[in-house]
Formats: sequence, C-alpha cells, structure tokens
Amino acid sequence: MASEHPFQTLFETLGRLPLVHAEPVNRHAYDVLHKALDVPLEKPGRCILLRAPRAGHGKTHLLSRIQHQLGSSHEFIPLHAAFGCQIDASTVTDDTLRRLLRALPAAGGLCALDLVTRRLFALALQPLVSSGEVPCQDREAALAALRLRPIETFDFHHPNAVTAHWARENFEILGQRLGAELAQRCGMPVREVAFWVDVLFRFAATSPDNPLRLRVLSDSVHAGNPPDGVFMERLEALLGMLTLLMRVVLVADELEGFSSDETAALRLAAFLGSLRQSVERLDVVLSLNLDIWQSAFLPKLSGGLADRLSEVVVELEPLTDEEMVALLNSHAPGLGERILSRINREESGRHARGLIRAAGQAWVKAAESEAPPAAVPPAPVENAAGESFVIHPPAPESALPEAEPACPPPITPDPADSQEAPPPESPGQAPPNPDRVDELLRQFRERYGRSGP
Repeated sequence: MASEHPFQTLFETLGRLPLVHAEPVNRHAYDVLHKALDVPLEKPGRCILLRAPRAGHGKTHLLSRIQHQLGSSHEFIPLHAAFGCQIDASTVTDDTLRRLLRALPAAGGLCALDLVTRRLFALALQPLVSSGEVPCQDREAALAALRLRPIETFDFHHPNAVTAHWARENFEILGQRLGAELAQRCGMPVREVAFWVDVLFRFAATSPDNPLRLRVLSDSVHAGNPPDGVFMERLEALLGMLTLLMRVVLVADELEGFSSDETAALRLAAFLGSLRQSVERLDVVLSLNLDIWQSAFLPKLSGGLADRLSEVVVELEPLTDEEMVALLNSHAPGLGERILSRINREESGRHARGLIRAAGQAWVKAAESEAPPAAVPPAPVENAAGESFVIHPPAPESALPEAEPACPPPITPDPADSQEAPPPESPGQAPPNPDRVDELLRQFRERYGRSGP
C-alpha cells in the first residue's frame, strides 16, 4: 500500500536502540560525546550541553546509541519533567528509582536495585571484615567472596547464603556501621546515607514475589512528605552511593516545555549545577535546541551558571548532501539518491526529521502516480416505484468479450456430393482423416439439433 513505506518513524524514544541508523550522520558529535562519558569510575563527572540548531536533528537518536554502547558500565537515568517544566529533587529521585526497578532478564526475577543493594552492602562490609570488627573464621575467604561474588554473598533469599542471613539477624547494629562506611566513601552525610541503607535493606530482604514490596519502598521514600531540602540531600546521597559502583549519567531531554518559562529554566539550571557540585562523579547531559537555549535559559543565567552547564559542548550540524543520501539509504537501501532527487530541500530542511518526513511524502506520491486508477462503482438510482437499481455504463470496446461467430444454417448433404472427387490436395497437406470428419459431423448435428440419416 502507498501508505506503508520505510519512512514512517519520525521520533525516537530515549533508551531504545534505534532500528535504523546512518553511520555518517552526527558522527563527530557521537565521538565527542562518547569520549566525554567513557572515562574511568574514579574520574570526576561533567555537565555536557548537547545542542542542535532546531528540533529533529537526532539528539535522542544520538543519546540512545551512546546509552546502548556504554550500558554495561554506565547507568543512564532519563529525567521526566512534571507538568512539562518541573524537574527537581523529588522527580529525579523517582526517575532514579524507576530506572533501578527495571527487571533484569538474566537475574532470575530480580531488578537492578536488588543487585545494587547487594553490591553496596558487600562493598561496605569489606573494611569491617578486614579490620576484624566483624569476626569470621576464614577472613581471606570471606573477603574474596565479598569482592568477587557480592550478588551471591548477599542473597537474602538463598538458604546457603550464610553472610546474608547473619546480616539480616544483626542488621540493627550492622546497618549503622554499613551506613557510616558508605558515607565516608562517597563523601555524603551519614544521616541521609543511613536512610538509604535502611530502605534498601528492607527492599532487598523482601521476597521479589511480594506484591507490596514496591509500595513499601515508595512509602518509605515519600513518608511524611519531606521538604525540598530533605529530598535534595537524600537524592545527593543516593546518587553518591551509586557512583561508587558505576558511572551515573542524568539525561535531561525533551525540554520543549521550558521554552516559554524562563523561571523554570533557571530553576532547572540551578538544580543541575547544585547536583554536579555535590556529587563529584555525576555526569549530566542537558539536551536542548538552540532556540530554547537562547530564549529560555540564557536570559536568566549568570555567566558562572552558564559555564557550569556547558563544561563540554556538543553541537549537531545540518546534514550535508552525502549525509542525506546515507540517511535515506539506511531506510531504503540503494534508493537514497533517487529519493533525494524527488525532495524539495528548501522545504524539508537539512535536519533528519524533516528529510525523513519529506521522503515519506515523496514515496507516497510516487506510489500513487504509478498505481492504476481505481474503478468508480456506479451509483444506485431509484425508479418511479421507489425501487433501487444500478445502471452499469457500457463497457469499452476493448473490455467487451469476443462474440461467438454466427452459426450457419444446417446444410443437408446431397448424396451425390459424396460421389464427387475430393478437392485437390495442397502441396505438403495431409489428406483428411475420414474418422475425424465423421466426428466433426456428429458434433455439428448434436449442437444444432440435426438428426443424422
């Protein structure tokens, strides 16, 4: 069908690997962004400003590819704006937990938060075992298990996980020591780290099959409707703990809702700047179109805050002719140049979404022009009696079936004719077969009702 064509996908979803990709498109931006994020765990984080001349240049596509490439060592957390233009400590906490609560197919029904909790507890317990504060019969074997097999060692649901069951029985005292150790490692307040140690323990120690597990977690985080300052401290503590295990990247994309609210843009900029100062290893990607950056952010930002948001700037550029052909070829292999020749580039613009939309329109137009016109059914009419019937127009001569040749009147053979000599034979023509002649006469009589003698 003309409506079905390879250019129907105009928008990407952050975190979902794009099905179609043209390698030359935004290649330089990909290399810059990849280099900025692919750094060792202990390196400080940075705020990266990903900027495009307008919407549709492929920011989300680029971010999704980076996330897929670095997903084994990085945790990308998409930030969702509440009410279109509100991103704060409460919403980012929910975004972080939502991301960590995703199911892991190879983890036997566990989610990412289960594994994070076990790894954090194993990390915090190691110095306590090493110093002898937590006694054990075989210290070296215990340390090896905590370093190399933290997921199995702190499996609260396995009957043979001795360390996990011991920790459960003694968590009232052990939890305080784990919280203090993690707070020292990530440089966060002990009170807020201890809050998360308690919340995470109760979550991880509850069976994954328990339907109330998620509700208890949410109620614990939002209990008492804590003020913004408390939420901010708790978020910083949570992100600080996560950065002990992995690179954490907050991604603020789809920010069109900030275009008409300079105050909301200023609050977002100040919020992200504060997080970056508090959580040293945290990376932040601010993905914006140039018009929103200039109209909503720049007018309210101080020079220092603008500098903080743009430690690394990644600019997307308009498509070149070669990149246009490559992009079209990625959707319709081998047809890129042919499709591009049917597109008005001034109307489509030199951005990916405009080109793909124009290519879809050109594809539909070409398909409709090559398809045969559809027959228009005759309209029903009514006679004087109110009866409805259809008058079919006469078919064109070329559509009429061939008429059968008129049948000649039956001929009675004269007996004398049978005595006449046969007609002279044409050179090379075989004499008529008498049996064949009799058969033809019989068929003739049966068809036209002439009885034989």
